[in-house]
Amino acid sequence: MPKLLEKSESLVIKIVGIQGQIANGVLLFMMAIISFDVIGRNFFNHPLKGTYEMTELSSAMLVFLALAITHQRGNHITIDFLVERFSKKAQNLLLGVVEMVIALVVLLIAMHIFENGLRMMERNSATTDLGLPVYPFLFIIAFTLTTFMLLAFFKAIAYFRMAVIKG
Repeated sequence: MPKLLEKSESLVIKIVGIQGQIANGVLLFMMAIISFDVIGRNFFNHPLKGTYEMTELSSAMLVFLALAITHQRGNHITIDFLVERFSKKAQNLLLGVVEMVIALVVLLIAMHIFENGLRMMERNSATTDLGLPVYPFLFIIAFTLTTFMLLAFFKAIAYFRMAVIKG
């Protein structure tokens, strides 16, 4: 069973890395469309159509694509002045519980967003200017949240293992 967990964790880490690379691409895309819009508006008196929608959708994609890699690297803001006074075992137990809570909450959010995507697909909901369907973006977000949830789950297991190791 540990081999299966290790392989699963390795796969999730690879997916998180890919999501990070995609997030970089989305950021470059956002910078390009905003630049082209400003250049078109100021120099040619012709703004890029749909820039607001594309910026809005790519901003959401950027946030959700970067969540898991930010969590993996521990780049979230933390306040741990109380926790650092606990024993190492207590810290690891607490961090394991926190990771499990994160995994559960993120799973519930992912399920809700996926269901919302299904509703948007049934209604053929699309953006105003470009007519882009909204549901693919919601499905991608649900997938990134599922990846984030799995990462939190594996981090919880790692913390619980560290809590039981005799040292």
